[in-house]
Amino acid sequence: MKKQLSNLILVITILLSFTSPAQAAGFFDNFWEPLLKLLNLNMSKEVNSLVTPPKAACVAQSSNSFTPAPPPPPEPAAPAELEAEVDDGIVTREKIMANFTKLGGDPIALSQSLCFFDKYKSTKFKAAGDPSRPGGIKIDNQRYITINDLNSPMTKSRFFVIDLETGKVKTYFSSHGYGGKKGVPESGLTAEAFSNTDGSYATPRGFFITGTRREGSSDPRWKYSMKLHGLQLGVNDKSYSRAVIMHPFPMMPGGSASSDDPAAGALKASGSEFALSRGCTMLSEDHASEIINDTKAPNSKSGGSLYYNYTPAEKARGPAYCGEEGLMKK
Repeated sequence: MKKQLSNLILVITILLSFTSPAQAAGFFDNFWEPLLKLLNLNMSKEVNSLVTPPKAACVAQSSNSFTPAPPPPPEPAAPAELEAEVDDGIVTREKIMANFTKLGGDPIALSQSLCFFDKYKSTKFKAAGDPSRPGGIKIDNQRYITINDLNSPMTKSRFFVIDLETGKVKTYFSSHGYGGKKGVPESGLTAEAFSNTDGSYATPRGFFITGTRREGSSDPRWKYSMKLHGLQLGVNDKSYSRAVIMHPFPMMPGGSASSDDPAAGALKASGSEFALSRGCTMLSEDHASEIINDTKAPNSKSGGSLYYNYTPAEKARGPAYCGEEGLMKK
């Protein structure tokens, strides 16, 4: 078509160069159509083909069949891993603190315990006094933390088991050793003295890792127990050799409270229901088996969960204390 149009333009140019405007107009009136036929041009058809869009494009824009443009793709959702990290790291810890304080727990004790757990959960410690673990001991049961708040009297439920996976907290009654200050037997419902010395009959303070459950006992009043591995030199490193253990005892009140109960809070009992120990942690026969089974070591070669005897000495150090005192790292 380009060649045909070029010929037409050439003819018009030659005609205009040799004729007057009037003569040119007369020529077009008489010879325009024959000239187009001579040059094989159908102007109406060719011009329309240049300015009319293809049929498919017209249909796409028809008011009867208009299809709106698809919406932009949605923003990608946050990765599930990130949500899990936020839930485990921030939300769950807040939930634990709320549940713990709801049951009468001291927030300083929980802050110190979580600090120790986060800082040392992969650390291997010396298993002082235990020749069966020459390679040391670490926190292998990382689901539970136990806090025995010895700032509170025995008549208040001061023993807390914290489930780190669910945020659930349970509280129970506990007893402490009758060894008192300067060798005077303890008589009060709140512990006044703590010791790492064999024969003191006083409860040791600080951070421990639980051992395995042991069946049988020389004392007919209980049939099973769990030893405690002290982690702090000069504070509780003699606990294993002293046979400072956790065990049930008949003269301990039952009863427990759970953070799952909306109306739950700290429990109180009569002082006449309690007995003092020789430094051990004594629990009710109703709950001791469940507590020990949850918090114990998986086997005789591993360590159990984190256990904390929280006393006035630790409370005075404030919430930032992480148990650095005398730590026996392997």
